Amino acid sequence: MPYSRIADETRLYYELLGPDDAPTVLQFGGGLFGRHNFGAVNEGFQEAGFRLLAFDARGYGASDHPHEPFTIEGWADDGAALLDALGYDRVLVHGTSMGGMIAIAFAAKHGRRTIAACADVAFAKPDVYRKTLFRVWRRMAESMPWDDFSDHVTTQAVGPRFLESEEGKGTFELVRTVIGWNDPYTVRQACIAMEEMDLTALVPEISVPLLMTNGTYDILCPPELAPSGLGARQMAAMNPNITTHEFPDIGHADLIECPDDAVRIVSDFFKQALG
Repeated sequence: MPYSRIADETRLYYELLGPDDAPTVLQFGGGLFGRHNFGAVNEGFQEAGFRLLAFDARGYGASDHPHEPFTIEGWADDGAALLDALGYDRVLVHGTSMGGMIAIAFAAKHGRRTIAACADVAFAKPDVYRKTLFRVWRRMAESMPWDDFSDHVTTQAVGPRFLESEEGKGTFELVRTVIGWNDPYTVRQACIAMEEMDLTALVPEISVPLLMTNGTYDILCPPELAPSGLGARQMAAMNPNITTHEFPDIGHADLIECPDDAVRIVSDFFKQALG
């Protein structure tokens, strides 16, 4: 199995998918799903001409699971350290959900390593509503049966019509399986990291093209947050390098609910950045 040790000797599991000579996309998965978040779109991105660097972040999957505090900025730094270890200079960056928050931090902190970035269903700072949501998630993860917690997350992340559609059959079982691959300690720490996150000072530092993609009906990471938060629309108003795209009529899971559209929008953005 392919592993790499980054500077602090943490061992990260990674996979390289797609043509060797294609532009590389560094992927940051969500706080409950890890690298498996991209399972429904990986083939599409490869067919669009990209090579994917998928990896289990610190605390997830087959990578090392240190029981320590985690931060969004720390996970972004781990991504840069993985590029160092594998000999990459500049890459495209794609993160979803919590991984989108990491992509925002990466684009700001490691701009010289970033050709362009997409932060999918993410924001830079939670408002009171989302802070409370992540706190309640953490309490649920500490006290509820894991499958019940997974089902609750599914109902908040995926639209009701999709769950009853032919394409949505098996979604509850899929989410239970993927969440079950992750360390409960890390999941709880991810909730704390998102609750305490404030990337406001980093947003003006982003000097590369950053695309924010959101679902219009997303209750977890909507395109616009209450005044105490910093969502995609507010971020675009702060920095001309940030643009937005909103998927109509879906919630938090565009990579599952409309994967073809997600691949097309992000691929076109990356190809434009590549010139």
